[in-house]
Amino acid sequence: MFDLFDLFRWLLGTIVTIYATVVLIQWAWGWWVWLTRPDAAYERHFALLRRYLVVHGLRIRLTSFGRDLLVIVGLCIVFVLLFWAHLIIYDMPRPEPQSAQGHSTHVSDR
Repeated sequence: MFDLFDLFRWLLGTIVTIYATVVLIQWAWGWWVWLTRPDAAYERHFALLRRYLVVHGLRIRLTSFGRDLLVIVGLCIVFVLLFWAHLIIYDMPRPEPQSAQGHSTHVSDR
């Protein structure tokens, strides 16, 4: 059965995912291009910035942001479980709209 809300939800999710991916790639590419300019190799500030980023990247330990990683993994598991539950619900047979005695409850049928 066609449901307009399901179409809207899946369309919105697809558009938002594509948009977020494009923005993230543009952001990362902009930083990469800016930090790897040929003339930046000889400038003191760029060398200092690159060294700073490398040192902090090497100092990151799993224990320093392990809780954040645990939250991210937990949220991903919850997302997969909710997606799986939606698939199960959509495969369930839908009951017929009737009253408990089998009679119609519509006012015009009385």
